[in-house]
Amino acid sequence: MAPHLSNEEFFTSLTSLLSTTSQKTRGSVYLTQKPLLNTTSTTSDDPSPTKPAILIRATDGNTNAPNPKNPKNKIEKATKASKVKISTVVAVEELEGFYGRYAEVCKAGMTGLKKRDRKRGKGKGKGGSGKGKA
Repeated sequence: MAPHLSNEEFFTSLTSLLSTTSQKTRGSVYLTQKPLLNTTSTTSDDPSPTKPAILIRATDGNTNAPNPKNPKNKIEKATKASKVKISTVVAVEELEGFYGRYAEVCKAGMTGLKKRDRKRGKGKGKGGSGKGKA
């Protein structure tokens, strides 16, 4: 497993990951966060439990699995890049500043998204609504 990046390196890598994914015709970026529990320093003598640091991860979701709907599986398999995984650890004291910058980077990377089409399922309803019937 690759070591965790510093916060600045993480933002740089996340920006490039979001921009390369938005340039493709399809793709996903998965962002996860969870508390990083420090199991090495667990002692029952410590009266004040400290808040754990936060582990932030980002990946492009590329599993290198061939697309079963595409007949060119052999070509795609040879040309597909490997999965990109980046992560960083944020201390509790730095969370507020980190999340401000994190939100800016994520918003900037989401400019290429298409708005969701919600019109498809509206006409069909269970039991019917009575509209349009004579």
